[in-house]
Amino acid sequence: MITFVYNSAMRLCSQCFRLFAQETSCSVCQSVRTGSRLVYSWPLVRSMGTLQTPLTSAVGRHVGRHSNSYLRQGQVLGISGHFPVAGPSLFSQVQTFSTSGPQQPPKKKSKENTGKSPISWKNLLIVAGIGGVFLIGMNYVKKEKELERQIAKNRKMGKAKLGGDWELTDHHGNRRSSVDFRGQWILIYFGFTNCPDICPEEIEKIVAVLEKCDADSDMPKIQPIVITVDPERDTAEALKEYLSEFSPRLLGFTGTIEDINAATRAYRVYFSAGPKDEDNDYIVDHSIISYLVNPKGEFVDYFGQNKTAPEMFNSMKLHIYTYNRNERHK
Repeated sequence: MITFVYNSAMRLCSQCFRLFAQETSCSVCQSVRTGSRLVYSWPLVRSMGTLQTPLTSAVGRHVGRHSNSYLRQGQVLGISGHFPVAGPSLFSQVQTFSTSGPQQPPKKKSKENTGKSPISWKNLLIVAGIGGVFLIGMNYVKKEKELERQIAKNRKMGKAKLGGDWELTDHHGNRRSSVDFRGQWILIYFGFTNCPDICPEEIEKIVAVLEKCDADSDMPKIQPIVITVDPERDTAEALKEYLSEFSPRLLGFTGTIEDINAATRAYRVYFSAGPKDEDNDYIVDHSIISYLVNPKGEFVDYFGQNKTAPEMFNSMKLHIYTYNRNERHK
C-alpha cells in the first residue's frame, strides 16, 4: 500500500525531495528553489484512489525518473518513507491517505448481535416444552407398567382363591350377606372392640383412606366393614357404640361363632382368644389385615399393618382404575 502525505501549507523541495513549510528555502539543502505542491488532484485521489492528473510536479518527475515500481498502469503505488520530514512538528500536521483503492469504512457491529445472549426466553420455552412432553411420556409409560404389574399380581392372588361369601348380622341388628354389597367396592377389616391399641390404629387408618377417597371425584364410594373376631363380647350394640367413635361410615358385623369362623376362613384370617384373667377379661390374637373387594365380590388386594393411608389410597385407586378399564374393554 502506498501513502501520500498531504498538507496545503507544505512544499516538497524539488532538489532534495524533502518536505518543508512556507520558508523561502529548503531547510536541508538550502535550495532557494520553490517547492511544489505534493498533490494536485486531492479530490480525485480521495474519490478514485488513483492519481489521474499528469504528474507535472517534482514528485511526479522524481517518481517517473528514479523508480518504475512507483507506477503501475497509471496508478501511484507508493512514495511514503522516501521523503524525510523537515522538522518533527510538521509530521503531526499532515494527512495520509492510500492510493491502493477507495478506503472502506470500518464495519459496524450489528445492534442485534451486540450484547445478545445465545439463551433467550424463546429457547427456554422450547426446551421446557420438550422436557414437559418427555416427562408426560415417561409418566404414562410408568403408569402402564404399574398397571401390568398389578394385573399380574391380581392373577397370582386370584389363584389362592382368597375371599368368598359370608352371612352375618350388622350393628343395626339386620341379617345381611356379602351378596348385598354387590355393585360396590368394600374394604373389610377383622378386629374386636376390646383391642387395646392395634385395632384403633388400623380403624383410624381406614377412616383416613375413606376421607381421601371421598375427596377424589374419580373414586367411587367405598363401604368400610368391620367384622369382629370376638363374637362372645362384641354384640351389635357394642359394635355400634364402638365404631361411632371413629366414623358414621363404618359398618360393623357380628354373629355366632360359626358365622365368624366361616367369614374368617374365606379370607384366611387367623384369630385366637387368649387365656382369661380373674375378671374374665382376655385378648384376642388375630391377623392385622384389611381386604379390598371389587363390585363382583372378588378379592382384589390386601393391606397389612405396615401400609400407610396414602399407600393404601394409591393402591386402591390404581385397582379401581384397572377394574373399570377392563370392564369397558369387555
